[in-house]
Amino acid sequence: MIITPNYRLSKENTLALDVQAAYYVRLESPEDVRTLSRDEYFRTLPFITIGSGSNLLFVGDFKGAVLRYVPSEIRTLKEDDTTITLQVDAGANWHDLVMDCADKGLWGIENLALIPSEVGAAAVQNIGAYGREIKDVIRAVHYTDLRTGTDVRLPVSEIGYDYRYSIFKEPHMAYALVTAVEMELSKVPTPMLEYHGLAPLQGRTDLTPREVADFVIGIREQKLPDPAKTPNAGSFFKNPIISTDDFATLQKEYPDAPHYPAKDGVKVPAAWLIEQSGLKGAREGNVGTYPRQPLVIVNYGGASPRKIVDFSEKIQATVQEKFRIELTPEVRFVRSIELKSIDAL
Repeated sequence: MIITPNYRLSKENTLALDVQAAYYVRLESPEDVRTLSRDEYFRTLPFITIGSGSNLLFVGDFKGAVLRYVPSEIRTLKEDDTTITLQVDAGANWHDLVMDCADKGLWGIENLALIPSEVGAAAVQNIGAYGREIKDVIRAVHYTDLRTGTDVRLPVSEIGYDYRYSIFKEPHMAYALVTAVEMELSKVPTPMLEYHGLAPLQGRTDLTPREVADFVIGIREQKLPDPAKTPNAGSFFKNPIISTDDFATLQKEYPDAPHYPAKDGVKVPAAWLIEQSGLKGAREGNVGTYPRQPLVIVNYGGASPRKIVDFSEKIQATVQEKFRIELTPEVRFVRSIELKSIDAL
């Protein structure tokens, strides 16, 4: 375990915000986590667990402990002629895992290539793209209870996965530090190509998971900025789900409005709503929407958290006024004052 006080977080969040944590704790083993859970001072601090920082917006300095679990081992739990079950440490790089599995001919996560994340954070967020979500392959998530130091295996049936949601996002689960994820992948071809952007691959009988992953990478590189070059937090807003009645009203004015079926109504792409509101490529100083993908808010250099918050609220207000549809941030706004300590949970 490495504990660094007064740690600058600009390299720990993909928006490159120049904020500071009172403590940055690098956890290098499960025993480190158990040791930390017994530390009397840590138990009094507000804390947050992060991965690569790709879905976070620190609204200011973090007056507590920022935890990062870094183990990245991959283990085979079981294997037969058609499937393999892996246990992947939470600190493993998500894209590297996707490409490694694709190169080995394993199906199930190839549509999720080039998503900036670590495995633990991906499982918490239920990342998804091009018709796939990580919940489709997860069988269980392992975590350590920071209140007691106890290791827990939570089966997928108890995680409550939904669109960009898992039980780990609930405040009452803040004590759960994810340490590993079990996922089952297929050795036999199981391509999911229904998403319209993947149409050129449909009908192929000789397709490999690596070809699908490479195709997805090509799409993403055309549409999305590289956080290393243009700081951003990925998709800033969730795609809103509206009632069928509200969509019928929307469709009268916009007959060609893109949409997808959803469990509780109709999903409308947030990017389309933002573009129709005249905000594609909009910019205010050093903050703006990416010209090729308005769902992404970028930091053009030196933007403050307040500027990004203000700009995101302008987008929400504009879409609300034009469409009477509320956009909800997918990015997590982090305020240390809102987070409890272990002893308070």
